Amino acid sequence: MRILLTESERAAAAVPAALLAAEGHELAFCHGADDGGAPCAGLAAGRRCPLSEGGVDLVVDVRPAPGRLTLREAGVLCALRSRVPLLVAGPTPEDTALGEAATICRADELVDACACAMAATGPAARRAVSEAIRPLFREDADRPHVRLMELEGTVHLYISLLSESDGPLLEEVRRRAWLAYIQATRGRYEAVAHVAIMSKT
Repeated sequence: MRILLTESERAAAAVPAALLAAEGHELAFCHGADDGGAPCAGLAAGRRCPLSEGGVDLVVDVRPAPGRLTLREAGVLCALRSRVPLLVAGPTPEDTALGEAATICRADELVDACACAMAATGPAARRAVSEAIRPLFREDADRPHVRLMELEGTVHLYISLLSESDGPLLEEVRRRAWLAYIQATRGRYEAVAHVAIMSKT
């Protein structure tokens, strides 16, 4: 999953970022050492807000202590405006209705809460499957088409190939797709992978 991290105070997201990176998440930050004193990455010279580039699945706001929203948490407002799911790790900001627009968790629940924020058939899960099977194919080959569908409590991973492939490759595609999905969703959903060869005509 691609996660954008913001924080209520400097360095508050350092440990959560390490934990999320260890889980295999791709991370971006609202604040960085190279921001040149700018309030966020989007206003730093030569940089852009990660939300403006698209592809962010979840914004995580790390709040180690109670209190009102701080200036460092402008990313919270950006997430709401961009309609990207928001997860607050720590106390709910005072004097706001943010609890109605975000998922709230304790700091020690962050890794599991991020997995729960991933929709069973959403873009983050589909991307995890696509990226897992991509190395099995040449760069110039037709890329497999991945579609996820939930039927009666089971998520079906449909992988369509546009070129002839042998049995061992099909089985490896199926294995990698299933494993990537289970790891990305932390085993929260039953999943079955299907691989089919599609005609180009």
